[in-house]
Amino acid sequence: MSDTVDVLCPCCGNRMKVDAASGEVLAEERPAPKPTKSFEQAMTDVKSGAQKREEAFSKAADRTRNLQDLLDKKFEEARKKAADDTGPPPSIFDLD
Repeated sequence: MSDTVDVLCPCCGNRMKVDAASGEVLAEERPAPKPTKSFEQAMTDVKSGAQKREEAFSKAADRTRNLQDLLDKKFEEARKKAADDTGPPPSIFDLD
C-alpha cells in the first residue's frame, strides 16, 4: 500500500501529494497561469461592453413604453366590460 495519496483540487486545479497517515501535504504542483489579455484586447472588450449595455437599456426602455400601451388597452377593455355589466355586484358571502 502506498504511503501517499494524489489529490486534484477541483477548485484551483492543484495536484497535491498527501501523506496518508498524517494528512500533511508533501508536494504541490500548481497549473500554469493562463496568459493575460493585451491592453488592446482589454480596451476592445470594454468598448463592446458599453455597446451591449446601451442595446440592453434601449430594449428595456422599449418594453416599458410598450407595457404602458398594453396596460392602457387592458384598462379600456375592463372599463367597457364594467360599463356593459348591469347586474348587481357580487356579494361577499358568495365568495366562499
